[in-house]
Amino acid sequence: MFEGVIIDAGHGGIDSGAVGNNLLEKDLNLKASNYMYKRLQELGIPSKVTRDSDEYLPKDKRIRRVLGLYDNNPNTILISNHINAGGGEGAEVVYSLKNDSTLADMILENIGDAGQIKRKTYQRRLPENPNKDYYYILRETGNTMPLLVEYGFIDNKNDAYKLNNNLEDYVEGVVKAIAEYTGYNYIPPNGSISNDYYTVVKGDTLYSISRRFNVSIDEIKRINNLDSNILTIGQKLFLTDDIDDNIDNYDIYEVVKGDSLYSIAKRFNINLNDLININNLDTLVLQIGQKLLVPKTDNNNNNNTYIVQKGDTLWSIAKKNNISVNELKELNNLSNNLLSIGQVIRIK
Repeated sequence: MFEGVIIDAGHGGIDSGAVGNNLLEKDLNLKASNYMYKRLQELGIPSKVTRDSDEYLPKDKRIRRVLGLYDNNPNTILISNHINAGGGEGAEVVYSLKNDSTLADMILENIGDAGQIKRKTYQRRLPENPNKDYYYILRETGNTMPLLVEYGFIDNKNDAYKLNNNLEDYVEGVVKAIAEYTGYNYIPPNGSISNDYYTVVKGDTLYSISRRFNVSIDEIKRINNLDSNILTIGQKLFLTDDIDDNIDNYDIYEVVKGDSLYSIAKRFNINLNDLININNLDTLVLQIGQKLLVPKTDNNNNNNTYIVQKGDTLWSIAKKNNISVNELKELNNLSNNLLSIGQVIRIK
């Protein structure tokens, strides 16, 4: 069972890390880590930090702190935030020799979607012992699942500009990957609304939502059959009762790059006009991240296959169906760990 995320801001204090273009790596690492912690808390994802200020952590102290945050629990993810140097450009993710590339690939893909150049995900071995990881934050952090994220090159002018202005966008990509990998409901910053559908975020109340969307509290409670004013993070609320069909018959689908209304209708076996009417669409143009109502998919109608849903990973599907990731890849002739929503996976 997933325990939590450990967020490590690399360097700190007297250890500035890489320097370039009037930037210090330690400051950018801390900014990235503090934002990541805030967002994970908003999403209800358990998380702890190794440092939340300009603190110097020598190697031994950093390792002890990492291992103590969740008692070296194997069901924890460790994200060590860093900025690169050496004349390159773009983001990289390093993952441990003991893990596969699934989460690293998801993270890099999301950082790329946020506008940064994608370099690679990779493993690096210690020259004197190729059986061990090169970086101590991957090598000596016990049972955790560690990854080192490099958001850009501090000595590259283009990257320096991006790190100054877009770092939180890149970190948001990491947050989204973590949420989807661990099965938590991902909600963009400040909540999300598509048509008349709203997803509750940390800090929301019925009063604040009613003020924001000019709908009375009583009306919101009536539409959503609420018998109290208590809300939970990730809860879905309708703000009008114009939808004729029972919401229990529908799932929420989030539009991804390459989607069209036609492809979504075909994927979920629904008439195109019905899809338009259900979602009260006045245009055929879709936006990445837009949410649509689609008929519920029964993943149990065939015991030999599984239809990929939002948040699924090869690891989560394998665990759910008592099969190894490598067996899944062999069954489906997969050359990498990337999945797409709606993809049919053989599990037997």
